Amino acid sequence: MQLPPPSGSASPRRMTTTGTCGKAEATADPEGRERHTSAELLREKEQLKYALESRPVIDMARGVLVAGYACRPEEASEILVTASQRANAKVRDVAEAVTAAAMGRPMSAELQGHLAVAVRTWQAKHEGRPHE
Repeated sequence: MQLPPPSGSASPRRMTTTGTCGKAEATADPEGRERHTSAELLREKEQLKYALESRPVIDMARGVLVAGYACRPEEASEILVTASQRANAKVRDVAEAVTAAAMGRPMSAELQGHLAVAVRTWQAKHEGRPHE
């Protein structure tokens, strides 16, 4: 695929991509800018779509934790991430469980345990610090 030359340039640039074992790789054009393959762009699009769908659930869970533990939103995020790592689960899944529990649906005992440890870890880390 040939791209038009940049203004003031007489030679055209070529966009090149290489693949290894079915994996697409981006290469840089002669001016050093990275070019992406359509497969990479599609993957990035799907990741962004998932992030946009996950954000409201995570924000609601942060709100539940802020209200329940009188912590700041950043600290609530820290609690969610810690519980997520301990449970080996996605942050979104932990957030969904937290919001469901706030609406009266039961949370698994295993996840409750991971969340409790995450809260205790946060509390120990921030003991003696005045709440702002």
